[in-house]
Amino acid sequence: MNIDLSEKVVVVTGSSRGLGSVMVRYLAANSAQTIINYKSNQKAAEELLSEISETNDKCSIVQADVTKEDEVKVLYHTVIEQYGRVDILINNVGVCDDNYIQFMSLEQWNHVLESNLYSTFLCSRLFSKAMIKNGRGKIINIASLKGQIGSEGQCNYSASKAGVIGLTKALAREFGGYNISVNVVCPGFVMTDLNRDNKNKADYALKMSAMNLEYSLSDLGNFIVYFCSDYVKGISGREFNLDSRIL
Repeated sequence: MNIDLSEKVVVVTGSSRGLGSVMVRYLAANSAQTIINYKSNQKAAEELLSEISETNDKCSIVQADVTKEDEVKVLYHTVIEQYGRVDILINNVGVCDDNYIQFMSLEQWNHVLESNLYSTFLCSRLFSKAMIKNGRGKIINIASLKGQIGSEGQCNYSASKAGVIGLTKALAREFGGYNISVNVVCPGFVMTDLNRDNKNKADYALKMSAMNLEYSLSDLGNFIVYFCSDYVKGISGREFNLDSRIL
């Protein structure tokens, strides 16, 4: 896919590796001015920036723990100072800390809710101010099928992603009058740092697939590029499942 996103300033949270880095690569390859956000893995962020800068010198990295309000403010003001605006926010941060509920500590519960849901709230609340000022914008939240149907042994993760879906629909109503769309993307199952050691989940995801196809990262990358473009304007409050698993 080749779409000119050179006029788009895109912030992708938690994007130094995993699915976030996939989106960054595709956005940068289509000329988007892409901001890589990372919490602690500076090396991965710098390596990713070096890679995409070979063809796109309008990208940058910003360190911030987006579960913390003060650090979200640093991320926001750094981006505004450097780029002058934000056109698109992709709330991508996601962690797992699995256990059955009877064995789950409050720390495990809070860790996942703060990372997956609170960060989406904090970033959306602040970055939407710039979008309102500009008279347009897009927020794309990354959730999961598990937020739609639940997952055994992952009540915290399932609840956090269900919260992201609900938050998306509420914000779509709140921001629609400002020409800001808010949508949620649920990628298909792919081996990442979150689940690399769990082949059973990969096998189960393939079994659930109506097309019996393994999920391709290009599906995510191309979808995000297209959705960030001006070809998509009047869609908001929607869930997009990027595979063929049947609910």
